[in-house]
Amino acid sequence: MAATILSTLRIEDVKTARLLGEAMLRSDGKTKQLWKMAWNESPEVKNLIALEHGRIYLIVKQTEAGNEILKIGKSECRGGMKTTFSFYQGGLGGSPSLRTFGIHHLIHDELQRGNRIEIHGIWTKPVSVMVPGLFSETEEWVCPSIHSMEDKCRREYHTIYGRYPPWNFQENAIPWPEKIAELYKQQVQARGKQTNGEETTET
Repeated sequence: MAATILSTLRIEDVKTARLLGEAMLRSDGKTKQLWKMAWNESPEVKNLIALEHGRIYLIVKQTEAGNEILKIGKSECRGGMKTTFSFYQGGLGGSPSLRTFGIHHLIHDELQRGNRIEIHGIWTKPVSVMVPGLFSETEEWVCPSIHSMEDKCRREYHTIYGRYPPWNFQENAIPWPEKIAELYKQQVQARGKQTNGEETTET
C-alpha cells in the first residue's frame, strides 16, 4: 500500500519491518537503568538482531487503542541492534547526549503508564557494484548508505502526518519536554561535581 493514500500509519502497514523485542521495566535496583530490553530469542530474529548492516529502528507504542510509531532512527554501529539499543538502555550513565538520556526517560514514562514499547527493525540490503581501486575495478557487495533509507522512511511518515514522529524532536524543530531538559541539566551538573572531586560516591 502506498504511503500517500494512508490516513494514519500503524506498524502493521510497515511491511518491511520486523518486531525484534520490547522494553521492560526494571525493579531490581541494581543499576541506574529504568528499563531493559527483552529481545526475541527465535533463531531467525536473533540473526537479524545481530546483523551489522545499516539499519532503521522504529520505536513503537502499543496501547489498547492501537499503536503509534514514536521514533524513526538509524544506526550503523557494530554489534547490530543490541548495540544500538544498549546506548538508550544505558542512557542514565556515563556522559549521554540529551537524545540518549531523553529517550531513556520517555520509554520509562510510557512503560509506567502501562503501555508497551516495541522495537522494530528494517535493514539495508547489499547490492553488487564495481569498486575502483588503484589498478582495477572489482565487483563487490556493499550496503547502500543508511541515510537515504532513513530519509525515505521519515519522508513517507511526513507525507501522511505533515510532521515527523513525536520523538524525532530535532527533525520537528521542537524542544525536548521541560521535565527531561531539567533532569538532563541536573545530571550534567552532578557529573561536573564528580569530575571536580566534590562528590565521590554514586547514588
